[in-house]
Amino acid sequence: MPLVNIFISSPDAQGERRFDPFITIEALKEKLHPVTGIAPQYQILRLYPSLESSPVLATLDDDKKSLEEYGVKEGNCIRVENTDPLARPGEYSDLTGVDKFELTHEEYEARSADTVLAHLKANKLGRFAPTPTNLSQAPPPPTSVPPEIITGKRCEVISSEGDMARRGTVRFVGEASVGRGGVWVGVELDEPVGKGGGSVNGKKYFECRPKHAVFVRPDKVRVGDFPEEDLMGSDEEI
Repeated sequence: MPLVNIFISSPDAQGERRFDPFITIEALKEKLHPVTGIAPQYQILRLYPSLESSPVLATLDDDKKSLEEYGVKEGNCIRVENTDPLARPGEYSDLTGVDKFELTHEEYEARSADTVLAHLKANKLGRFAPTPTNLSQAPPPPTSVPPEIITGKRCEVISSEGDMARRGTVRFVGEASVGRGGVWVGVELDEPVGKGGGSVNGKKYFECRPKHAVFVRPDKVRVGDFPEEDLMGSDEEI
């Protein structure tokens, strides 16, 4: 059975995570310990329909039961309450007492090296790339796709702004009414940093979770054996 994607929320941590639906509550608490900072014996787990919903579906208080037995579904949220009498709420998330290194916009602009901005300027990338004076000077939209880019393949989406590549799965390959048209690759990103759910201008090209979709040109897609990313790590990594 595939892993189920759920939200985990605690006083000092929040994010998405995938679990085996047959994992017991006892084992789940052990896995949540390094994520939330709450020892298993002080955890109270409550199940909600989603991260934003308030009605409690169940209190997961039987350590021998599994998530599947409690009816946990894709998109549900488990809120972890801390009953430790010595706990200090916000201990790990309150940054008010942390000294911050800050630069003004002018100071950042003046730095000649070791910044993303300096790299973009030096290599004429992103907003510093030469801008065609008219459409006739712009390269035509691509009409073909490398044979390795096919739906279902794992991939990385390369950013033209010099940011870190984002991992995901190819969900659409073909012509789409995006930008100047031509061939596009629709990718379902592992993290919610996209721009929608697979639709453009009211037309649905593929199905995915909200804010996980992105359409890019084929030259921005690198297919490979890229492990799936998760905001709080995969179930096997803890």
